[in-house]
This record gives sequence, structure tokens and C-alpha cells, in this order.
Amino acid sequence: MKENKSSKIVEYNGLKIQMHPEVYEPAEDTFQILEIINIDKSCRVLEIGTGTGIIALECMRRGGFVVCSDVNPFAVELVKKNYEQNKSILSGSLDVRLGDLFNVVKDDEIFDVVIFNPPYLPTTKDDLVGGLGWFDIAVDGGISGLDVTERFIKKLPGFLGKNGYGLLVFSSLSNRLKLEEIIKNAGFKAKVVLSRLYDDEHIDVYRISFS
Repeated sequence: MKENKSSKIVEYNGLKIQMHPEVYEPAEDTFQILEIINIDKSCRVLEIGTGTGIIALECMRRGGFVVCSDVNPFAVELVKKNYEQNKSILSGSLDVRLGDLFNVVKDDEIFDVVIFNPPYLPTTKDDLVGGLGWFDIAVDGGISGLDVTERFIKKLPGFLGKNGYGLLVFSSLSNRLKLEEIIKNAGFKAKVVLSRLYDDEHIDVYRISFS
């Protein structure tokens, strides 16, 4: 991964990803997901909270049929720009949508892989940055850190194929036992497939599946 700080472009696997001040930039959690994704050609992929689109475009570069979404309109427009900038090395397909979690998904759409790097930080009102609010939306997981994650997990069963799986980012600053209880109650099994320590927290990527 290379970063051109003067023009705010991140380079990854041949992709050139432009940044935007109102969109969450690729960080350690992003690259943990990129490190473990294993997308086959024609794999049906949904990425929620796509941000710059770097994960969605990497899935597409590998031949995946990708739907990606974000609640942030700046992110949706940025993904479209990044697609145009990189389309010469992409295959598969890309559908970019604006909306919250699974509200962007049609009732009959089922996916092989669902990826979500949620707002996972335990947050109080005093922690909020303010401004236009898009940074807060990207990181604010509520008091528990699991508010958005819980909403995601409860809806996931309706959109995940029988043999599919989800990839979900978790911070050890939140309650792991509560997360795993939410996962179990939704009918899933889960395991940590990649864990890294950064300062005072572990960032984990969970693989969630029906079996």
C-alpha cells in the first residue's frame, strides 16, 4: 500500500483510490479486511459502509459481482469517481447505492459474501467531532460500541446465502461477550480470522456463517 499525501491518493494492488475530507479514509481495519478477502469470479458481494470503495473495487478487480453502499452521499459519489479512475483494471460488476444498512438491498437479493466495517467505537456525546457529522457517523457505535453492529447482524440472515459468510470488524474496546451473544442469537457461528493489536485495542475481523 502506498499513500500520496500531497494529492490524498492511496494505491493498493494497482488501484488508485482518491480520498475526500468527509469520507472515512482506509485505515488499519480496512487493510485487515483486504488482507483476508477471498473473492472468486462471479461471487456475489455486498459491502455496507463502503467509504472510499477500496474494498468493493478490490472485490470487483477479482471478478466479483459487487453491490456497495453508504449512508454518506459524499462516499457514494467518491466510489463512482474511484470506479471511473480504475475501471481499466476491473472486471465483474459494480452497483453503488445510497442508504442505511440493508435498506438498499432488494428483498430477492442474496449474497455469497457480506462485508461490513461498522462504526464500532464506544461513544458518548462528548466524543463527537461535529461539523457536517459524517465522521461521527462513520465511527460512532453508541455507548456500547455495538449499536450499528447489532442492527446489522439481526438483518444479515435474510440476505446471506446458505453457504455464504459475513466479514465484520470488531474492536476490543467493546464487549466481546455481548457481540458473540448477538451473533449466536441470530443463528450464526463465528470465529476471529485476523486480529491485530494497535496501542490499547485489538481490531478483529470476524467471519460469520450459518455453519
